[in-house]
Amino acid sequence: MNTAATLPLYSPPPDELDATRGVEFIEMPVRQILNRCDSPRMPFRWTINPYRGCEFGCVYCYARYTHDFLELRDPMDFERKIFVKRMAAEVLSRTLSRTPIGTDAIAIGTATDPYQPAERKYGLTRSMLEVFAQLQGLDLSITTKSSLIVRDLELLRKINRRSKLSVNFSLITLDRKLQRILEPRAPRPGLRLRAMFELARAGIRCNVLMMPMIPGLTDDPAAIENVIRAARRANASGVWWRSLFLKPAAARRFIPFVKERFPHLAERIDMFYGRAEYVPQAYDDRMRRIFDRIRERHGFPIHDRYIAQPPVAPQPPRQLTLGGLAESRYSP
Repeated sequence: MNTAATLPLYSPPPDELDATRGVEFIEMPVRQILNRCDSPRMPFRWTINPYRGCEFGCVYCYARYTHDFLELRDPMDFERKIFVKRMAAEVLSRTLSRTPIGTDAIAIGTATDPYQPAERKYGLTRSMLEVFAQLQGLDLSITTKSSLIVRDLELLRKINRRSKLSVNFSLITLDRKLQRILEPRAPRPGLRLRAMFELARAGIRCNVLMMPMIPGLTDDPAAIENVIRAARRANASGVWWRSLFLKPAAARRFIPFVKERFPHLAERIDMFYGRAEYVPQAYDDRMRRIFDRIRERHGFPIHDRYIAQPPVAPQPPRQLTLGGLAESRYSP
């Protein structure tokens, strides 16, 4: 059954597609918006993602697998077909009225960015923050790449007065050229740092997430230190990292991308990820020593709160190699 075909779709005509950068916005029925995370490795118990798919188009995004459940297996569909959970705030309000959350942590934006471009039009994230602002005693976090979050500063202040709030800014490089290649439509690093500074000045705890750390592209110690130094200047409270994690849906996008744009890294990426989803343990151990040394130098805590990999649906094992994918229909 093609699940996507059962949804009420909005497909802009060709002239409107130009205005939306070729992106379709699809209204998605919402039965639940607060999803339980039972993994003891994750620092939160509940997750919220107001959008499915993300227009930022980060080539490494692990969440591309979520479109597979809608039988949309072209990896580019993840950034071209954005599902909008229009009744998110209403469903959230009803859920919170009957679900004992207590002090369990709630994380917004664990799979897709809650402040991606669609938020300017649909305002789902803001509508949910308005719900949270009426409550107290919550443990809430938001993860984003977008400076649009500053729009909601007053709401965030209100939540921060009544609950525990932190905002995580995803930032893996300060190299603008590299950032545009890896994150084609995401805000530039300077905008994220400026937004972080504004939120931190308002008393909101902010962290930098250097996730993922991409072997050969963002793992140079000097480049890492540049990000950590900038995080300190922007008044970040913590800097956390994690190595690149590749499920099959993400690999269908990332591996051909590396072969095309960074052919000198193809052999290394194939060696790391051709038969595995995680980097070798020796690589992680080396990067942990580098991060600990640099974070300590700049006065950041070095305990790894974000050591777990993202929770994803189990998939049958398969081999993904550069050669095997180069001729597939998923190649760019």
